[in-house]
Amino acid sequence: MSPCSRRNFNPTQINSEEINSILRAIIIARTKEGATLDEIIEDFKENNDECLLTMFGDRETIVHYMRGLEGVWTSFHEPHGPLLWYCNTSKTQHLSNMIKNQKSPRGSKKYPWRNQPARMIYTSSSNVVAGSSSTLMAASNGSGQREKFFDDNINFVPKRNAWNRVQLQQRTPGYHPYMPPQRRQVQPKTQRGYYSSMQNIVPNFCGYQMIGDDFFLSLARWELGYSFDPGHTIQQSGLCISGLTIAEAADRVMKATVLNDRVILHIGVVDLLHGHDYVDMQMDLLRLMRIFEERGVRVILTTLSPIANSSHMPGVVNRYSQFNSLIRNSNWCYIDLYRCFVNERHNTLYECYQPGPRHVSGSNQPHVLWNKLGRQRIIKFLKTQLARFI
Repeated sequence: MSPCSRRNFNPTQINSEEINSILRAIIIARTKEGATLDEIIEDFKENNDECLLTMFGDRETIVHYMRGLEGVWTSFHEPHGPLLWYCNTSKTQHLSNMIKNQKSPRGSKKYPWRNQPARMIYTSSSNVVAGSSSTLMAASNGSGQREKFFDDNINFVPKRNAWNRVQLQQRTPGYHPYMPPQRRQVQPKTQRGYYSSMQNIVPNFCGYQMIGDDFFLSLARWELGYSFDPGHTIQQSGLCISGLTIAEAADRVMKATVLNDRVILHIGVVDLLHGHDYVDMQMDLLRLMRIFEERGVRVILTTLSPIANSSHMPGVVNRYSQFNSLIRNSNWCYIDLYRCFVNERHNTLYECYQPGPRHVSGSNQPHVLWNKLGRQRIIKFLKTQLARFI
């Protein structure tokens, strides 16, 4: 039996503004991992000596009421966890960012499902009156629950004893090789406005929506200041998705609700690493370009930079060369990123890549991504090349 006695909900007997402020404060305080309904009820009773069940009558009424709050949204954690509540408004953005950047506790005995990997499904639940823009803002400004991205060479390789750093770190109990340093989580907000025309929604570069795999995802995250979309085990920001294949990109573009009329596309690395045949890659790319044409989207493709951890594998190299030749020889607009990562003798510039292959959240094949130097070269190169298409 619940300790709270229940009665019917009467809106006239409740100070709605005060209730709304308290509920938002409770949800924001738990915004790092999300707040469950039980936690909200418990925190409300501790802070106000009143029970939400007494005020509203039942849980369904509480859920329905909170879904009408501006800036409040939910994410369903399956299969072991309950519905999680989040809150993010323009006035509380600084509080949400501060709480998200706090260090997480080592474990929770009360809610063990928080430490279990599970598939997340994002569901928007802001009210109709406030509109969907607040929901998109909350979704784009949040960060993923499990960020497994990797930092660049500058922070990864120390000045001394670089050869045994990983061995020494692995002996430390709290070491996790896939978590980025905490100071990299906050990005300058001034950069995004310069490169984006659809701010706070999807990654954009100079007015072109970015679509691609982990390489474009790292560019959007670390250089352009975009956050990972919350509520996903696989890291993604808009249509820049970890482990994105050509076929999956075609399906997502077909179903996309937010799609710019100008797109810059980097795709194909995951297909090569997973051993897909060149014929299949060619057919998938033709299908993707046909979908773009049907949706009236102007596309600029990019050739693939050298795959640093597969340059010694003849099968991968042959399919890589065929795929780049397909992009160059077809009647498509393209930017040759290959030129940005080789010298005049066509030798790969390995100083533009991370020091070794790392696992990414969307693929079981290790990737050697661009480091800070490589990403900065890409930014300058793309700005120069895009001038030809404006």
